Amino acid sequence: MPETVENKEYKYALCLVDIKVLGTRTFSYLIPDNLKKDIKIGQPVMVPFGFGKGRMIKAYIVGFSDYLEEGIKAKYIDEILENEALFDLEYLKVLEWVANYYFSDLPTVLKTALPEKFFAKNLKNYRKPNKELKVLKTRKTSKTNTLTEEQQKVYEDIKKVNAKTSLLYGITGSGKTEIYFELIEDTINEGKNVLFLAPEIALVSQLTNRTIKRFGKSSVGIWHSSISEAEKYKVWQKLRNDEIKILFGARSSVFAPIKNLGLIIIDEENDPAYKQTMPAPRYSAIEVAKKLAELNGARVILGSATPDIKSYYEAKNSNSLFILNHRYNNAPLPKVQMVDMRLERGLGNNGIFSKYLIDEINKTVKNKNQVILLINRRGFSSYTQCLSCSTVVECPKCAIPLIYHSASNSHRCHYCNYEIKNLTKCPKCEEEGTLENFGTGTQRVEEIAGKIFPDMKIQRLDSDNLTKKNEHFEILDAFNKGEIDILIGTQMIAKGLDNPNVTLVGVINADLSFNLPDFRSSERGFSLLCQVAGRSGRGKEEGKVIFQTYNNSNIFLDKAREQDYDSFFENEIEIREAFDYPPFSKIIRIILSSDNNFRAEKSAMEISMRLKDWIDKQSLSERLIVMGPAPCVLEKIRGEYRFNLIVKNKLDEKGHNIILSFLRKIILPNDIKMVVDIDPMDIL
Repeated sequence: MPETVENKEYKYALCLVDIKVLGTRTFSYLIPDNLKKDIKIGQPVMVPFGFGKGRMIKAYIVGFSDYLEEGIKAKYIDEILENEALFDLEYLKVLEWVANYYFSDLPTVLKTALPEKFFAKNLKNYRKPNKELKVLKTRKTSKTNTLTEEQQKVYEDIKKVNAKTSLLYGITGSGKTEIYFELIEDTINEGKNVLFLAPEIALVSQLTNRTIKRFGKSSVGIWHSSISEAEKYKVWQKLRNDEIKILFGARSSVFAPIKNLGLIIIDEENDPAYKQTMPAPRYSAIEVAKKLAELNGARVILGSATPDIKSYYEAKNSNSLFILNHRYNNAPLPKVQMVDMRLERGLGNNGIFSKYLIDEINKTVKNKNQVILLINRRGFSSYTQCLSCSTVVECPKCAIPLIYHSASNSHRCHYCNYEIKNLTKCPKCEEEGTLENFGTGTQRVEEIAGKIFPDMKIQRLDSDNLTKKNEHFEILDAFNKGEIDILIGTQMIAKGLDNPNVTLVGVINADLSFNLPDFRSSERGFSLLCQVAGRSGRGKEEGKVIFQTYNNSNIFLDKAREQDYDSFFENEIEIREAFDYPPFSKIIRIILSSDNNFRAEKSAMEISMRLKDWIDKQSLSERLIVMGPAPCVLEKIRGEYRFNLIVKNKLDEKGHNIILSFLRKIILPNDIKMVVDIDPMDIL
């Protein structure tokens, strides 16, 4: 229940406001006597702000006090806008934990958690949603799948074990979702509610579709960044009234105010999309979900065919690991073939499709089956280079090549959205007609596929071509109905697709994800290839997968071909232990940036030296290891030069608090920015 002041009439209320010039801040206001018995945490109120007479703004009550710092003269709250609080004390506790753990401030976290329009002056300005989400038009069906013997045992074991967090590891197509459904049904029968997270919006739609067929739509809700503010407000009201039993969503839905929470399911828990990298707070939805479950006495079920190394290690060592080794109804895993593209070049084939892949696509579609093609890069090409002076066309604000997009005839930066349209001459030597596009993206694959397979229905699915509401759902619905022969996409199509008519998956360049200078690159590459391979052969016909590669000696690529997670884990965990990477430490990344390269480097060196001295004085240098400073892999982003420090924390919460207490004391010059990323998903 929201905190009131019925038993103690506080003098001041701490109010959160959002001011264009100042941003989101908190200020103290006097509580008028006539409001003291009604005021609660989470209520929207009107307060005076600034020096102009009668200027009122909207604010939220986030705390109470009887004291103010000396010299501060507080004004009175003008009125309470709504009697019912929009959030309660328990909700605020989660947000305070997020602010403390992720080195942020409460106003920033609260603004992230609340729908944007909650900061408008009048909530009544909300319009009703124009259109219902298409997935919510799904009808309930009476057909349900019976659990296999293996699924039934795993389900019963999960119920027996008293673990706060459990990991369900099942190979692709093993039927993890059916076990989720049994656990959901049990939770609802107990009178409690369920939060179901998925990493991609497209996957949220697929899972919602399947859930409505099983449970009906009356108590199902959706929450993610692609639904409108009006829709979000409608869901918010239903959650507040306890009308939603199963809430589906992507990362941000972990902040939805679901009541009476009994179960949190996090599907594809290894996916990096669960971590917000920018802007602050740079939170992990998985860690927030665990805290949410702890405060609500709920259980967390993590699920994946390629679990996060840390999750697998922890589950394995806490007897909370549950494994599905077989596909549903014992369907075989698809056979994976590797094609060495260097040999193709030697035979005169310089294209992006091997002869073998072309032949298999023709056979598949001729047999009335469907194809998925993965290329984990958006756009038409990877970079554009002048053949005259060898200049690579780069973003002027970021030290990275611009990506060419053929549909809009533009070169675009995927970091700052800088764009040049209709570029015809080299920006350096200014010669016309010398620019050549190199590398491969989804648009180029789509264009070339259209020329090779002119009679086939081809569709691309990536974030560049999802411009309309419900478009991702419409594309996947058409694919499931057999209206598309070849679906081309990025990692968006690698997870969750359960189309029994897909019998061929082709990966255009299987090496891409392994080539990043990051300690998680092997894990990401392995996971992506195993996940997309698992889309093939989920029906009655046996599936086939083709990895096109320029380096078939990569040991992790070989493990992905064998779809052998256990062997991959054993190799990877040895490397992690040798270098003190997670799960053997927790990483804190500190990035110093400035538009002046020298100033950024100098600041990073000074902070590094002071931090190392701070740690040495406490004799903790073997448990808190500071690496750097060094230029970031992406040295310049949005016009700022970047240097980073990496702290390997082997002291858990104690180490975390020591580092953050040091960082909170730092006062930076105006031209220097500092970003602190807790548990970063990459160090690029």
